[in-house]
Amino acid sequence: MEKQNITLHVNGIPLQLQVWPQTSLLQLLRDEIHLTGTKNGCGRGHCGACTVVVNGRAVRACITRAARLDGAQVETIEGLAQGGELHPLQQAFIDQGAVQCGFCTPGMIMAAKALLDGNPQPTHEDIVKALTSNLCRCTGYASILRAVHAAGDTGPTFTEAVVRGAQAQIIGQAVPRPDARAKVTGEAIFAADLYFENMLHAKILRSTHAHARIVRIDTAKARALPGVAAVLTAEDIPGARTHGTIRADWPTLCWDKVRYTGDALALVAAETEAIAEHAVSLIEVDYEPLPAVFSPQQAQAPDAPIVHENTPGNLLKHIRVRKGDAKSAFGQSDIVVAEHYRTPFIEHAYLEPEAGVAVPGADGRITVHVGSQIPFEDRRQVAEALAVPEEDVRIVQTAVGGAFGGKEDITVQIPAALLARAT
Repeated sequence: MEKQNITLHVNGIPLQLQVWPQTSLLQLLRDEIHLTGTKNGCGRGHCGACTVVVNGRAVRACITRAARLDGAQVETIEGLAQGGELHPLQQAFIDQGAVQCGFCTPGMIMAAKALLDGNPQPTHEDIVKALTSNLCRCTGYASILRAVHAAGDTGPTFTEAVVRGAQAQIIGQAVPRPDARAKVTGEAIFAADLYFENMLHAKILRSTHAHARIVRIDTAKARALPGVAAVLTAEDIPGARTHGTIRADWPTLCWDKVRYTGDALALVAAETEAIAEHAVSLIEVDYEPLPAVFSPQQAQAPDAPIVHENTPGNLLKHIRVRKGDAKSAFGQSDIVVAEHYRTPFIEHAYLEPEAGVAVPGADGRITVHVGSQIPFEDRRQVAEALAVPEEDVRIVQTAVGGAFGGKEDITVQIPAALLARAT
């Protein structure tokens, strides 16, 4: 398999590029050209965060092979604003309050641009159809639809009433988000947008068992792979091996057993993402499978397997709520309805995948760039894992592509810091 020579006209600039046959347009834009305004949400063509315009059509860059685009015209969010002036769509998204976390915004705007370029005054149904492949978790879509309507109706001239009102009086006025311009232009920096020279790439080996004893972890083949800078297991953690915001019972890297499918076992840092991925596949793990529980009801059964040995009955916490005289209230009621109700598990569904970069300083301090809701808790837990004072750890909170309470745990922070320190 050899690289192919292609020419792409990206935002009007001709570029001579060499690409592998399997390289996606998204990888090319983000990793090679470093136009990070186009976002990688799902990587499978489902979320629309990577939408760009190719030869006048909206396409999902993550599932579009770059090698097939020789001679194509590619427009990304970075090419819309001209001479410091926002494109009408970008201004409309600000004016209509269609920008919140901002992660879906570039793809949403580019999908809308492809529509308006071919149909300057679309109907509501036209807009809904054009944005069907673009997901947004924050806005509820109403403000986005208003923004596209506004851009289609008014053309290039926009009222500045919102901005003028904000300058005159804040209270009682619709005020644009202070970060809205950065988000509609693709300039807002999320953790995965960061790039450093000689940056290493990390991968985590995760458990394929829901519950199993760890008999052996052999990392010899991974360590010997050319391009691998470090392979770490729990034995390489200098400080606390577990973390947690309620109780420190979550292993950063498991050493005795795994407790869910996806539990972390080892870390790899390598010169490229592909090498790191290959190294992870070379790590050998022997398991002794254990009985598992898959629901709260199973976990509470008298003979249920114990997930954490120091948690009898698998009960983390029991909260009793008693308010008023319920027995008396029922006695005075004309009708009493008794029933069991169940609510499903619901994913927070933020579009931005977990990402982070850890940078070792010449002074021995570690800086971790991450999209998080709890930077001070991150700092405490990273410091405990590294066995250093908190002042030796700095957390830089990047733009957060949605969270909704879902980014309040350690994910990449400690692994990245451990690898940065080791390398």
